[in-house]
Amino acid sequence: MKVDFKWTAILIGLIVVCSVATGAVHGTLEDTIAQNDFGTEEEIDITELLPEASSLKKLDMDIPEDSDIQSIQGAYDGDELKGYIIKTDSEGAYSTISIAIAITNEGEISGIEILSQNETEGLGDEIADDEFTSRFKSKTAKTPLTLVDDETSAKDEVQGLSGATISAQAVVDGVNTAIEFFNTQLEGGN
Repeated sequence: MKVDFKWTAILIGLIVVCSVATGAVHGTLEDTIAQNDFGTEEEIDITELLPEASSLKKLDMDIPEDSDIQSIQGAYDGDELKGYIIKTDSEGAYSTISIAIAITNEGEISGIEILSQNETEGLGDEIADDEFTSRFKSKTAKTPLTLVDDETSAKDEVQGLSGATISAQAVVDGVNTAIEFFNTQLEGGN
């Protein structure tokens, strides 16, 4: 069998050019891709997360590059700020879990929503069920939350999911990231 090096070199050159072009296009669109992939304001049901609010406005705040915070939105009723929706990413057992956390001005979690996840079906994916996410409602945003196996006995505890400890802990970690940001950057409507 005779190998034609000319056509092999042309084919390799074409692959390299296409790879570089694809990388360049992806690089220029990376921020847009990340924004579209994470979830938009329209995907968040504000009435479920922060019933006192009727609209969201993205806040122009500096977020450190190494932060798990993806965006911060003010939740308003007319011109009155009612709280914040903080979007975070957290590493679960098998995927990145994207979470929207609603925190009132008074420092109470009024709800969370799992925007995206790809955890184990029938176990870890139960983090997106209302039965789990409702466990965060009315929890304090003044101190970090702790995942517990049994019934909760304090405002800073969240009952976990049997068989899905890593996924449930990832959600608590994401919520704690939002709590820390709220306490250091937003508390008091600053």
